[in-house]
Amino acid sequence: MIFDLSVVTDTLTKLITTAWPDAPLWNPATPQFGVSVTGNSPDASRQGPGAVLCLYLYHIDENHAQEGLFWTAQSQAAGGAPIRYQPMALDLYYLLSAFSEGNYVQEQQAMSIALRVFHENPIIRGVDAGGQPWEVTLTLERRSYDELSRLWQATTSALRVSAVYRAAVVLIEPEQAPPPGPPVSSVGLAVEPGTGTPAPALLGTRREVRYAIPSGKIVSYVQDPATAAAGQELWLVGTGLGTTAAARLLLTGPYPGTGESDVTSWLAPQGPASQPPSAIRRAVRLPGAAGDPPAGVPAPGRYSLRMEVTPAGGTSAVGTARVPLTIAAGVDQAGGAVLPAADQYVIAGTGFTPLATQVLLGTVPLQRAGGTPGPGEFTVNSAGTAITLTPPASLPAGTYQIRIRIAGIESDPAHWLVIQ
Repeated sequence: MIFDLSVVTDTLTKLITTAWPDAPLWNPATPQFGVSVTGNSPDASRQGPGAVLCLYLYHIDENHAQEGLFWTAQSQAAGGAPIRYQPMALDLYYLLSAFSEGNYVQEQQAMSIALRVFHENPIIRGVDAGGQPWEVTLTLERRSYDELSRLWQATTSALRVSAVYRAAVVLIEPEQAPPPGPPVSSVGLAVEPGTGTPAPALLGTRREVRYAIPSGKIVSYVQDPATAAAGQELWLVGTGLGTTAAARLLLTGPYPGTGESDVTSWLAPQGPASQPPSAIRRAVRLPGAAGDPPAGVPAPGRYSLRMEVTPAGGTSAVGTARVPLTIAAGVDQAGGAVLPAADQYVIAGTGFTPLATQVLLGTVPLQRAGGTPGPGEFTVNSAGTAITLTPPASLPAGTYQIRIRIAGIESDPAHWLVIQ
């Protein structure tokens, strides 16, 4: 591992410089000449006289495969080391080129020696300034003429004979990881401590949605956080709820600055499926009619609930965090899940806000009408208890779920429209 990439470049250039005087190329017919071996770019290397052999680091890539090997080992350490404690694995790409003003023979002879040196030394080893040993493999890379042309065009130098070498894998030394903590020397265990009973806390809301589809099959799933309508039940989920001696349930929303409403009467002795409350849940049952809380259910929107609880044995109430509750419009299912084909259909329910209501047949939206609905339109009565709709005349035959949204909040599936 290294801290400085120039160490690799200096080692490669020194390898050529050391081998230059004893190169087999030199003989009485081929006299030796001097060469300057440098790591500068080709345009910066041509300022002085004589032959120049340039080994320029022009590109760096990250070697993800090699990094993954170190991550596997390090991640097994205590605590799992973050990425800054993993070495950075790099592939270095060098452009090897030669230059001699007006002397192509010297250029090609210099390249011949450099290519031979690198061929004879495919593995390069060294030690950086910090005493860290390192090792890379050196390979001659194939590059297309177009790629090399674009590379030379990016400089101010004219094209010269060149080759691309890849030095891999260079590992950049990471930050030293902190030492692991000392081993556990003792373990304390308490059973049913007599003091310090934790205060109850709310973590969320949850509701089981159940409805019948046209085939008669019952569909059920769990909502978390819950969306509920008038007359439906849900759970408050938390901790320590079984130690509560007294509790108040407070409703807030849906707009900032809205005051709280005391809806303690919504707390029920039993929850969905007649399950009793426990230390981790409290049952909530919404009133069956729309109206001001606590006697009624407010308009559809996004609300929050919190509790003020007095722990068993305590004297003062403690407020919990707020948890979300989305209130939807209630849709009456008394008429059955599938409606026969007809010109107009009436859906009964509660909380239908005329100006905030959307009705869709599957994915086909209907338009709000001011009077009697025509094809593709719907109306909401002034009491907000009924929706009358007429399907589009061009709607293909099939079964369509009637989807009702109030203020962007969709009610549970309840009715399907059959088009013959």
